[in-house]
Amino acid sequence: MPGNLIGFIVLIILSLAILSGGLLALFAGRRWYAVWLGFATYFFTARILDLALFRTSDIIRNWGGLVIALLVVGLILIFRERVIRYVPPVGGFIVGALVAERLLGIIDPEAGKFLFFAILLVGGFFGVYLFSRRLDFDQAVIMLSSLWGASYISKVIFDVVDVFLISAVSVFGSTIGGFLNTTLLLQTLLWAGLTLLGIFVQRRLGFKPLPVAQQETPEKPAEEPQPEKHRGWLVWAVGAVMLIVFLLAILIGSNNQLSKSIRTSLTNLERSLGLEAEAPGDAPWEWTTTLLRPQLELQDDDRLLVLVPHPDDDILSTAGVIQQALDKGLPVKVVFFTNGDYNETSFALYRKEITLDQTEALRLGETRREEALAAQGILGVTSEQIVFLGFPDGGGLEIFEKHWGDSEPYRALLSGQNSVIYSFTQNPNAPFKGESIVADLKQVVNDFQPTKIFTSHPGDVHPDHQTLPLYLQVALWELEEEIAPEVYHFITHYGRWPQPRGYQPEHTLEPPAQFDVGNRWQVFPITKEERENKLQALQAHKTQWGSGQPYLESVVRANELFDVIDEIPISPGEEVEILPAETAFTGEALLLHPEDQQAAFTEAEVRTVKLEDDQLVFAVELQEPLAGDVHAKVWTMGYRADIPFGEMPKLFMDMSADGYKIYDRGQELPQDSITVTGSSNRSEVRVPLALLGDPERVMVSAHTNLGDVPLDNIPWVFLIINGQ
Repeated sequence: MPGNLIGFIVLIILSLAILSGGLLALFAGRRWYAVWLGFATYFFTARILDLALFRTSDIIRNWGGLVIALLVVGLILIFRERVIRYVPPVGGFIVGALVAERLLGIIDPEAGKFLFFAILLVGGFFGVYLFSRRLDFDQAVIMLSSLWGASYISKVIFDVVDVFLISAVSVFGSTIGGFLNTTLLLQTLLWAGLTLLGIFVQRRLGFKPLPVAQQETPEKPAEEPQPEKHRGWLVWAVGAVMLIVFLLAILIGSNNQLSKSIRTSLTNLERSLGLEAEAPGDAPWEWTTTLLRPQLELQDDDRLLVLVPHPDDDILSTAGVIQQALDKGLPVKVVFFTNGDYNETSFALYRKEITLDQTEALRLGETRREEALAAQGILGVTSEQIVFLGFPDGGGLEIFEKHWGDSEPYRALLSGQNSVIYSFTQNPNAPFKGESIVADLKQVVNDFQPTKIFTSHPGDVHPDHQTLPLYLQVALWELEEEIAPEVYHFITHYGRWPQPRGYQPEHTLEPPAQFDVGNRWQVFPITKEERENKLQALQAHKTQWGSGQPYLESVVRANELFDVIDEIPISPGEEVEILPAETAFTGEALLLHPEDQQAAFTEAEVRTVKLEDDQLVFAVELQEPLAGDVHAKVWTMGYRADIPFGEMPKLFMDMSADGYKIYDRGQELPQDSITVTGSSNRSEVRVPLALLGDPERVMVSAHTNLGDVPLDNIPWVFLIINGQ
C-alpha cells in the first residue's frame, strides 16, 4: 500500500505539472515562451529516450530530459537576443514531430519502427520549415505554444478518462470496452479545439510585443532563386497531403474499411522492404536484435503440444502460437501439469476471504480448471483438445529429488492429497511420484505424436517450471527410438523480468541477459488481434488477474519467445563450457530482485564441466563468499537407458558458509563421497561417475537461495557422457 500510495502521489504531481505547463503555454505562451519551451523539451527528450532506451530506469530518462530542458531554458535566458531566433525552428521540430506521432497513431497504430521514426523526422523538419520560414516570430510562438499546451492538457484529461474506462471495463465488460478504442480520436479532436482556442485567446489578449531585437533574423537575399520556391511549394504539398490524411482519419474512425486498408498497405510496404517491426515505441537497437534472432515458423505438417505447469502459463507463453496454429488448421493439444491449486493467496484475494483447509484447495483447483477452459476457448481451443494431469502444485522439484521407487508418494501441502484426486484428469488416483509423472507424459506424447512441444524453461526460478522440462526430457529419452519432436522452452518466472512492467504491447519480449547465449532464442511475432485475444484470455483467469495483473499484462508483447536447448556431448579429458564468460555475474539477476534481498545476493555459476579419471569435475564460481543464510545448491542426476530413472542416483549438494552436505534422494551421504577443493569464491567439485550410477546422460544445475527465497540459478544442462 505505501508503494502504491507514493506512486499515486507522484502521478498526481506529474499530472498537475503537465496541466500547469499546458495551461501556461496555451493562454500565455507568447509571454512565457522560455518556460513552456523548457517543459516541451523535457517531455520530448524523455519520450525519445523512452523510445530508444526503454530498458534504462525512469530516473535516467527523466533526468536526461530535465538536463536538456534546463540547458535550453538557460540558453534562452542567458543569451536571450542571440538564441531567440532559434525558438521557432526548435519548437517547430518538437511540435511537428508530436503532430506526426499523433497522426500515425490514428492512421496506423501497428506501424513498425522504421515507418515510425521516418514519420517523426518528416514531421519535425516540416515543423522547422513552417515555423521558421513561413511565420513571423509572434505568430510562430503563439501557434507553437497553443499546439503544445493543447496537446498536454488533452493528454492529462484522457489519461484520467482511460483510467476510469479501464476500471469500468473490469466491471461492465465489453459494453464499455469499445469506447477505449475511440479515446485517441476524441483526444485529437479536443487537442485541435484547444489549439484554436489558445491561438484566439493569445491574439486577443494584447500582450506587449516582443522586443524588436529578439525578432532579428539573418538577412535574406533580395530575391530567392526559383528552385527555392519550388521546394517551398513541394513542402506545402506534403503538408497538405498529411492534413488530408489526418482529416480522413478523424472522419472514418478506427473501424472503417479504408482505415484498415491504409494500415494493411503500410504494413505490406514494410514487409516488402524487410523492415517490419512490431509497433511504435520499441528501441531501434531492440528491433535490430529481434531481426537477428531466428524466427520460429510453423510447418504445414506440424502437430503442436503445449505442456505447461499451471493454468495461465499456456496463455502467457503460447497464446500467439496457438492462434496461428489453429488458423493454419494444425492439430493442437494443451496439457496442464497441475491445476494451480497451491496459489491460495490469489484465490483468497479473488474470493475476499482467507481459508487454508483442504476443501478450499480442491475448490481452487476446480475453479482454475474452469478458467483454463474459458481462456483457451477465447483462443479457439475446445475442451477435447485439453488434458489435465492433476499433479500437485508446488511439488515438482521435491518429487523429482526424492519421490521415486520405494519412497512414499509426495503429500500436497494444502490439499493433503498424495495422489491425483480430480476425476477429470488423464489418470485419476495416480500417486504423486516421479514414475507417475513420466508415465503420464509418455502417454500424452505417444497418443498425440507431436512434432513440436512447447514447455517451461529449466532455468525458471519456480520449482514446477524448472522441473517439468526435466520430466519431459526423461520421457523423451525413453521414447527416443519412437519419436523425436522439437522442444521449445519459454521463461515465465525470473525475478522482476520482463521489464518494463505493465501493459507494453509495442515492446518486443527479450530473454534475461544471463540466459541469452548462443543465439538460441527464437522469436514468434504475433499480431495486434492476437495480442488482444491473449490479454482477454489472461483476464479470463480471474483468480490470478486481481493479484497478478501488473505481471500478467507485462508478457503481452509484440512476440513470444522460445529457447532451444541442445544436449552437450562430453568425452574423457574434455572440458566443456556450460555458461559463457560474457554472461558471468551480469548483475541483471541482482536488479531483478527486491531491494531487501539485494544485500545478501550472490550468484553461483557452474562455469565448466570436464570428464577426468571417471569423474565429472564441476567448476563452481561464486560472485561473493557465502555468508549468513545464503546457500549454493548443485544438483547432479544420471540417466541410463537400461535402468529405470527412478532407481538412478539423484545427488544434491548444499553449500553454505558452514561447509557442505551431499544427499541422494533425500538421504545424506558421507562428505567424502565427493571431493570439494578451492577457495571461498571458486570451488572444484569432483563427482565419481559410479556415484551417479555410471550414467549415459547427466542433468546439472546450480542455484543460490536466501533461506527459501531463490536468488539466482543457471538452467539445467543435459550432458551426454563419452560423447555418445
